[in-house]
Amino acid sequence: MNTTHSEREERCIALTRQGRVATVTLLGAKSVNLMGRALVSELVRALEALRQSADLGLVVVSGPAGGSFQGGVDIGEMAQFDADAARDFITLLHQACHALRTLPVPSIAGIEGFCIGGGMELAAACDLRIGAAGSRYGMPEVQVGLPSVIEARLLPTLIGWGKTRELLYRGNVIDAAEAQRIGFLQALAPAGEIDAMLKVWADDILRAEAGAIRCQKRLIESWLETAPAVGIQASIDAFSETFHGPAANERLAAFLHRPRK
Repeated sequence: MNTTHSEREERCIALTRQGRVATVTLLGAKSVNLMGRALVSELVRALEALRQSADLGLVVVSGPAGGSFQGGVDIGEMAQFDADAARDFITLLHQACHALRTLPVPSIAGIEGFCIGGGMELAAACDLRIGAAGSRYGMPEVQVGLPSVIEARLLPTLIGWGKTRELLYRGNVIDAAEAQRIGFLQALAPAGEIDAMLKVWADDILRAEAGAIRCQKRLIESWLETAPAVGIQASIDAFSETFHGPAANERLAAFLHRPRK
């Protein structure tokens, strides 16, 4: 999604706003957009800043236009880790994923190029994922001597346990069509059309009542963490609480009195 007004730009992250839509562009190392500690630290700060924005409606996460979403963690940096450094880094990456997952508004990953390892975990932490036709996906950690961890735990809720095991045990890379077939991607954009598709989805979300969207986001996240009976009761409470303010009644009345075609 193209943006016109830049609020902030850092060495590894570009954060821009256009109306109620914020775009976080990941600007990592080399042509495949590798992430290191500097990028992840900037991402945590950018997401925490967005959390404080009362008029925020949607967050889009992407790599540079025409480049890769994320090629994974920089192996050159990781190769220097000891156990303490490894714990510190993976905890920081989890903080970034968690901050993304728990934003008060929906997030969409717009994925071009490679979406590998930690990049796939960032994408899994988003609410929705749109991939370009030529994008590639994989969790190759076992091939370099590591388990897939942290937000890889979200994958079974998206693609099922069987496909999760296949990706994590084989460490293979799949194409965009397969990523959509197994449910990781919600949509596949033809070459050169990912921005247009992101805009259509963003417009749909922004047309909704802002408070209802924020409530729906909270409910969905609670459903992932609780038993069905608990989630259903939380839904009843949320539905009732919606009518404490006028927005729902106003929207319902407007629907009833809409022009008939």
